[in-house]
Amino acid sequence: MRISTGVSISVMALAMLAVPALAAERHVLTADDVMSLTGVRELTCTADGRSAAWVATTNDMNADKRRPRIWLADLQGGTPRAITAPEAGAGAPAFSPDGRSIAFTATRDKDEHDQIWLLDLRGGEAEKLTDVEGDITLFEWSPDGRQIVIAMSDPAPKPPKDDPKRPLPQVMDDVLFKQDTQGFITGADHAHLWLFDVASRKLTRLTPSGPWDESEMAWSPDGRAIAFLADHHTDPAAANTQWLEVIGTQPGAKSRVVARFGAAPGQKLVWSADGHQIVHAVGVTAPEAAEYSQPQLAQTDLASGATHILPSSAGLMIETPVALGKGRIGGILVEDRHTVAVTIDPAGGPLVRLGDPAKSVAAQCGATDGGNAPRAIIASGDGDPSEVRVMAGATLTKLSTHNSAIAATVAWNPAEDFSATASDGNDVHALLIKPAGYQPGHRYPTVVWIHGGPQELDRHSLEPAGNAMMQQWLAAHGYAVIAVNYRGSTGRGTDYSATIAGDWGNKEVKDLDAAIDHVIKAGVADPDRLGVGGWSYGGILTDFMIVREPRFKVAMSGAGEGNIFALFGVDEYIGQYWHEIGLPWQNFDRWVKISEPLLHADRIRTPTLFMGGTSDDNVPLVGGQQMYEALRILGVPTQLVAYPGAFHGVTRPSFVRDRLDRMAAWYGKYLPAKVAH
Repeated sequence: MRISTGVSISVMALAMLAVPALAAERHVLTADDVMSLTGVRELTCTADGRSAAWVATTNDMNADKRRPRIWLADLQGGTPRAITAPEAGAGAPAFSPDGRSIAFTATRDKDEHDQIWLLDLRGGEAEKLTDVEGDITLFEWSPDGRQIVIAMSDPAPKPPKDDPKRPLPQVMDDVLFKQDTQGFITGADHAHLWLFDVASRKLTRLTPSGPWDESEMAWSPDGRAIAFLADHHTDPAAANTQWLEVIGTQPGAKSRVVARFGAAPGQKLVWSADGHQIVHAVGVTAPEAAEYSQPQLAQTDLASGATHILPSSAGLMIETPVALGKGRIGGILVEDRHTVAVTIDPAGGPLVRLGDPAKSVAAQCGATDGGNAPRAIIASGDGDPSEVRVMAGATLTKLSTHNSAIAATVAWNPAEDFSATASDGNDVHALLIKPAGYQPGHRYPTVVWIHGGPQELDRHSLEPAGNAMMQQWLAAHGYAVIAVNYRGSTGRGTDYSATIAGDWGNKEVKDLDAAIDHVIKAGVADPDRLGVGGWSYGGILTDFMIVREPRFKVAMSGAGEGNIFALFGVDEYIGQYWHEIGLPWQNFDRWVKISEPLLHADRIRTPTLFMGGTSDDNVPLVGGQQMYEALRILGVPTQLVAYPGAFHGVTRPSFVRDRLDRMAAWYGKYLPAKVAH
């Protein structure tokens, strides 16, 4: 339910020299450590697979801004270097087909929208290519490097010239009219395709406007056609449908719908070398299970429109397919407590797992040699924050060292696998992160930290803004932390995930309880000192836990809700409500059942901190407001923290720091713990 070169080299060299000297002096994780970590994302490689680029984002606490920069490295050796300045901002790097230039998006100077910029890697300043008034969501180079296809919204209506600051009314016509980070969705907000000629700077519309979004563009090998996906989630009658379409690049070309299939997260399109098939992800088509779909890799024949699941992908969740050359496809396999880079042959043959099984992969680059040569990935693991690495078979070698100094100086707490049995017999898989200074034979105050989604998973990873970092934060404060892949989570098949469809707050609670009881029986958790918390669906489940469980001494519900009636027509999930639980006037009793936390708030005795962003359209703050008001009236210790202008994911550095500090103080007040230094 609920995503200057010389200076940079010198700084990195100093950091690398500092690591060995500090490696023996580890300390408990601090908020300064968390805020000093670098986020690593948006990995891309040259067509020959020899060079990689990525976006590394740091927190500028003085300016209270996040600073994304593009970094570049040769996979064969050499020191990574930043190629954009921190103040300029940059994202979505994409090498030109010849590898000599890199395009990226940025909002600079007086621009009101992201524009596409081009940087010659042989030297010189970045050059602005586009001057558009719509919002660019994605772009892709043509095979010959002469054109770029852009997914972009139409320009928004402008205020009168005599009063440029006068706001205009926003007029909505679609059933789905809100989206987190975007706000209200008007007719001009949907992304459609445009062709941009690099030499002439001419921009030409390729597809007409309409109440749907087009994305995931992929050029045919000969450059004469573009495949793309039209996302019809705005139509409640087809809430889980993606249309695979192909359009020629000649003037006046019309798109052709090739196939319709279930939408899938982590979607990408990969053409076959002969241009006859496209490999892509495909989800379930049943609307009632749309939110729980575990994508499998499929191949669609462009002539017949026939789609079939690749045999080696059947039953497995595989995201973000990439071309590896020689007919082979790379992907990321999402399985129980891990994400793994894999290689697949669409013509048959076994799926091959690659890399270190102790690391979780977040992204990988394509290749041209069939995937046999070393290639770049982004991965992390227990005590090993995200970095770009070179993967050669089972061997991973760090290419970037953004987080190496912190990785070597913090006393990280390892995540241990365990299983438990729920009251209804379900086999529950979870992780236990023992507290800083843990000593066998002692019991500790314990927090069950619940991941969001619910179609997410807790895994052996350490991404700076991920769930595992919050677990480390709590463990550093003396708490044992339980992370549960309850029913609804990904990695164990669609049936496991979809078993909670239309029945929220039931089976998940059984699974969470089973994990807690297991850790109590193991002698780690103190049954009289338990806490709970989470963000998004984790916040929603926190509300269910405290209304049913008097044993929790403290809770934190972030971006949650206890009354589903309050979110109808207010959040972005109208399609899910329509298909999964029915409409309020159709299934009133079901809506009442899953509004239990607010409707039975008089049962709650747990001091609870509620948090959220004022601009969150995913799980709007009204959910936390109602629960806060109920507990305040009932005399239960509570507090509401609203972050102005924040969306569902809180990213402003001062807010991120504030959330860490407030959570530690709240848990510390009602569930004191001793911290070993």
